[in-house]
Amino acid sequence: MQVPDEIRAAGDRPMFNHRSAQMEQLLAKLQADCRPLFGTAGDVIFLAASGTGAMESAIVNMTSPGDEVIVMAGGTFAERWTEIAASYGLHVHNVDADWQYGATLDEVARAMSNHPNAQVVFLTWSESSTGVLIELDEIGKLVRSQNKFLVVDAVSGLAVSPLEMERWEIDVVISGSQKGLMIPAGLGLVAIGTRAWERTRDARSARYYWDWKKYQGPLPFTPALTLLFQLEAALEYVKTQGLPDFFRRKADVAGSIRDLVKQSRFEIYARRPGNGITAVVPNPGFDIAAFIRRLERDFGIQIAGGLGRLKDSTFRIGHVGFVGDEELDYFIQSFSAALGKFKNINNG
Repeated sequence: MQVPDEIRAAGDRPMFNHRSAQMEQLLAKLQADCRPLFGTAGDVIFLAASGTGAMESAIVNMTSPGDEVIVMAGGTFAERWTEIAASYGLHVHNVDADWQYGATLDEVARAMSNHPNAQVVFLTWSESSTGVLIELDEIGKLVRSQNKFLVVDAVSGLAVSPLEMERWEIDVVISGSQKGLMIPAGLGLVAIGTRAWERTRDARSARYYWDWKKYQGPLPFTPALTLLFQLEAALEYVKTQGLPDFFRRKADVAGSIRDLVKQSRFEIYARRPGNGITAVVPNPGFDIAAFIRRLERDFGIQIAGGLGRLKDSTFRIGHVGFVGDEELDYFIQSFSAALGKFKNINNG
């Protein structure tokens, strides 16, 4: 992933005391600038953690031991909700959705009907293992109508596709820094709605570092300050682009990648693709690992193999972050050239 120069350089700013007035001002600015990306006027907190840490924080702040919860599992990262919840002694109803489509409104309705005692529904909006983007607007309203809570993983969706947390009636959204926000990994973001704050007051799952209440005042723990500096610069970059143009560019890049895949006579795995990751199904017998190695060796480009049940049948192209015209053209040319060499060798 390319990082705009001004964002990368922001990490070199002089450090300051994280219990200072400067820190309070920085956090206030970051909250204000993050809210439009989440689609909320509520609280956003920042954790020195990966996206998985932010997921764990949501589980422990929204549940008590023995609670029943629903996980809509439409991919490898959605299944992580199940693994974390089970480790805290929760009774998890793992509902396996079609990985090419992700969880649907009808499936969520059926899951809540089948498990009426489950008060929290966890799902992944943008599934990095499949490239699927779930249609969340009606799902949030449905869950809210049943007086239940919806917690959403937006690690590879935030700052990639428009998100309307409050309008879609989502209670918690978690994300990470290394995807659409265009900065290194290590910063977890959590947007917390009013109902979620009410829920966490009664939640009894063990927590210390992950306790959201601790982050409402001065920072309780040492922050990832250089990442916060870079986040500030990234949010400034987004503002200068303007959200409509920023998201339009993401969609245009994703469209170009999908066109490339189709022109290569491969299949796009997701039936409802998002704008951050394209999972590709190559032709039968295609040596995915060898192609990935060739693309990196000959052109310095890294793409990823499949994950979970898709490990041996797909590869993934990530375009969540900054992709300029030059980078996009180079990728398209390199991908086509590497594929041409690869096919010639296989046919020779």
